[in-house]
Amino acid sequence: MRRAHFAVLLAVLITACRGEKDPVVARVGKLKITQSEFQRKIGEVSQGYQDYVLSPSGRRQFLDVLIREKLVLAAAQQSDVPRSAEFRAQLEKLRKEEEERVREGGDYLLTSMWIEDLRKRGELKVDESDVRDYLTKHPVEVDMRHVLLGTPEAAAAVAKRLRGGANFVKVAKEESLDAATAADGGKLPTSLYGEVIPELEEVVFRMRVGEIGGPLKSKFGYHVLRKDGEKKVSLEEGRARVARLLEKQKLDAHLQAIQTKFPVEVVDEQFR
Repeated sequence: MRRAHFAVLLAVLITACRGEKDPVVARVGKLKITQSEFQRKIGEVSQGYQDYVLSPSGRRQFLDVLIREKLVLAAAQQSDVPRSAEFRAQLEKLRKEEEERVREGGDYLLTSMWIEDLRKRGELKVDESDVRDYLTKHPVEVDMRHVLLGTPEAAAAVAKRLRGGANFVKVAKEESLDAATAADGGKLPTSLYGEVIPELEEVVFRMRVGEIGGPLKSKFGYHVLRKDGEKKVSLEEGRARVARLLEKQKLDAHLQAIQTKFPVEVVDEQFR
């Protein structure tokens, strides 16, 4: 895509030198194809075709493609479709979806910048000594699998089967309600202390490798676990992960401190 980016830059420089805002490349009736539109469309072409569309013959052929698109658009604008109820309804739906995307994008941008501002003000600062102390206290990471069940009875039955020698991977694939891990035999990400669901954490880090644990209740359901491995983590390996973990803890504490300003009310009865 570098050559496409160079072409865009070159077009901008030429336009600026001529004092033109956005020169017209071609017209189709009342519709225009401008220089900026042409360059933007070229930039969207897949990498394999970049060399061709940037050649003189390729650029002309690509312009023909855009002209055809404008011709179709011009014909559609002159038809009865724009005045149809179905078109207006679909357009309104599209407009609302776009507004929602802009709203969500704005919310994401706002929260990201707010968190970054907290970092700049030192509210979320994590020192090297904090990381070292954490790894001294919690020096290992664990590998584990789980089967997630919906009731304590189902979890107890599965735990009994697994302790009796049933194949954990097979049982997880067949029984687990956690779709994200079931296909992989219930395998969870390798985790440090603090990266595990809180309700499972204390048990998992005390278990022996190969041991079956649970059932344990969490907000997600009932878990039956197997600890597959444990490894000590060096400072170099764990520095970034622990820093993120401690920063999250500081953010959680900050949110808890300000929550009194923003009362939470769960209105829907099914979530109470």
